[in-house]
Amino acid sequence: MTDAIPTTEPALAAVGQAECWQLLAGADVGRFAVVAGDGVDIFPVNFLVKNDVIYFASAPGSKLIDLTLNPQVAFEADGIADRRRWSVVVKGTATRLGFDTEIEESGVKELHSMAPTEKWNYVRIDPQVVTGRRFTASRTAG
Repeated sequence: MTDAIPTTEPALAAVGQAECWQLLAGADVGRFAVVAGDGVDIFPVNFLVKNDVIYFASAPGSKLIDLTLNPQVAFEADGIADRRRWSVVVKGTATRLGFDTEIEESGVKELHSMAPTEKWNYVRIDPQVVTGRRFTASRTAG
């Protein structure tokens, strides 16, 4: 038995790049994935989108060290819009911001963090590949 919402839309559909950025701009929590010494680490982060670039703040720690060693990263956010779920993945290059002007212009200092730690490091992800999916979730009795 399924509890799927009846729809004439396909169960799984690709999302265009412009809509991907709109969906990301409406989300506030994403997942930052970086190559670490023993594999891949994934961190939840509050973020913002400006001019098709992702910004987030970070406390000192392993993610900053890892992105310095290997700046090729992935970022994912998901949510629900129009009663359908969506997921957007951005693959790109992460850079720690080093100039006050770029930090101020990005707006990243205004982010409200879900974690209580102080965050004085700011990261920019320049996208290389952006993909998105929209789908209708179904539940099956197990």
